[in-house]
Amino acid sequence: MVDPVTRRSADATRRTVLTGAVWSLPVLAVAVATPSASASTQLGRLAIETVGGGTWVDPESGYYGVTVQLRNNADFATAEPITSVVLTVTLAPGDVSDPPVPVVIANQGGSSPTVNLPTTDPTWTAGTAFPDGDGDIVYTLSYSGSIAAQTGVCNVSFGIQGPASGLVSPLTGTIVGVGTPSDGFTPSRTGTIY
Repeated sequence: MVDPVTRRSADATRRTVLTGAVWSLPVLAVAVATPSASASTQLGRLAIETVGGGTWVDPESGYYGVTVQLRNNADFATAEPITSVVLTVTLAPGDVSDPPVPVVIANQGGSSPTVNLPTTDPTWTAGTAFPDGDGDIVYTLSYSGSIAAQTGVCNVSFGIQGPASGLVSPLTGTIVGVGTPSDGFTPSRTGTIY
């Protein structure tokens, strides 16, 4: 089992890829924070609950399709809602377009084809795509809304343009989420798309 706070699994290979099948990783257990003195002032705790993927087929270029479900996993239902999230996806440069282009959010138009992935909550926006200086490409996505404690979930589906030579399979990437306000826990998932 991969420790949820570890950015990369020690046994994960550098590259793995996707075909056309939708997949999901098993849910990882997430440690909970010690309850604060007053449950009403507890901050939220962001959790990456599920990750799935497949491919978007386009006559001129291919997209990796990914869907992520996030949850406010706070101990108490009275805890603060999470009102913003920044999600980052890190992939190897040879696995994506050169130069990298920002993700395309599903169900929000753009030049990507329609894909059979879960609906994106409407307040997600695409951010930047840039080399991180460590040899990887980082894509950012931003959420603004309200994810209630315990019952609140949020979904985002997006496409990342693959290289001109064709999509790589399997593909390994890391997804990290930062929620605000939250207790400071930063969930991370390293997964493989086939």
